[in-house]
Amino acid sequence: MTASPSLKRSLLLGRSAECDVVLNHPEISGRHAILALHADGSVEVQDMGSKNGVLVNGERILSRKLKPGDVVMLGSYQLDWEAILRNPPPPAGGSDSPTRATRVPTNKRSVGLTAILVIAVIAVIGAVLYFVVRPWVFQK
Repeated sequence: MTASPSLKRSLLLGRSAECDVVLNHPEISGRHAILALHADGSVEVQDMGSKNGVLVNGERILSRKLKPGDVVMLGSYQLDWEAILRNPPPPAGGSDSPTRATRVPTNKRSVGLTAILVIAVIAVIGAVLYFVVRPWVFQK
C-alpha cells in the first residue's frame, strides 16, 4: 500500500457563497464537490454527498484523480476544472493553507460537556450493574 500524496490545497465547489468556487446552477448543491490539489501536482475531485452527484467521463464517482482532458460533470453542469486550476481563487490564509472546507472548528466547552456526560453515563451503568445485576447473578 502506498502513501497518499500530501494535500497542498483544496477548493470547495458549489452554490453556497462560502464556497471557494461559486457555481450558480440549479443542479449544483450548496457544497457539491472538492477539487483537491496535491503536492505532487495531481488533482482529485471528491463528491461531498451531493444530490446530483459527480461524474468523470460519464461515470458517477465519489473520488477520482483527474487527468488532462477528463470531463467532470456536477449533475448536468460541465465543470471546466482545468480553467479553474489555471486561474484559482486566492487561498484564505497563505499559499499552502487549507480552505474552509478542510477546517474543522472545535468548541472546547462542548468537548468538556461531552466528557462529563460520558462519565455520568458510565457511572449510571456501573450503579445498575452493581446494585441490580450483581445481586441477581450471585443469588444463592
